[in-house]
Amino acid sequence: MSRYVHRLTPLGRMTALVPLLLAGCGAPHMKTIQDAKSALIGQDAAVLTSCLGEPFAVRAHPAIPGRIEQYSSAQARGPDGRLQAMPRPDLAAQARACVFDITVQDDRIRAVDSDNRAGWGFGGIAACSAVVRRCAGS
Repeated sequence: MSRYVHRLTPLGRMTALVPLLLAGCGAPHMKTIQDAKSALIGQDAAVLTSCLGEPFAVRAHPAIPGRIEQYSSAQARGPDGRLQAMPRPDLAAQARACVFDITVQDDRIRAVDSDNRAGWGFGGIAACSAVVRRCAGS
């Protein structure tokens, strides 16, 4: 591979390295997200209040008897750092937020899905990991 890199212009070499640098910066945040998701699955739903806070929305699950609680990086935080349901995040902030959908059935966490609407670069991954950081060791 090195023979191809040497054939690139200096600008081309820098452009080729940018994804690698961004991936290196995001790796600890991605690990935090993965650790939190793994730690939460199977837990009693009450743990969500202690490690996340309040969801900004709760809706019925469309396929199972259960609910989906939504938590967002656009939510306000209380003095303890946990997310607050009010005031609700504005639509512009929600459009580029990191949102976690947590499926709860029989008061147990069954699934944790995330949607990083800002993309994974330029701080988006850090916003996602900040939402669930306190849950990674639950």
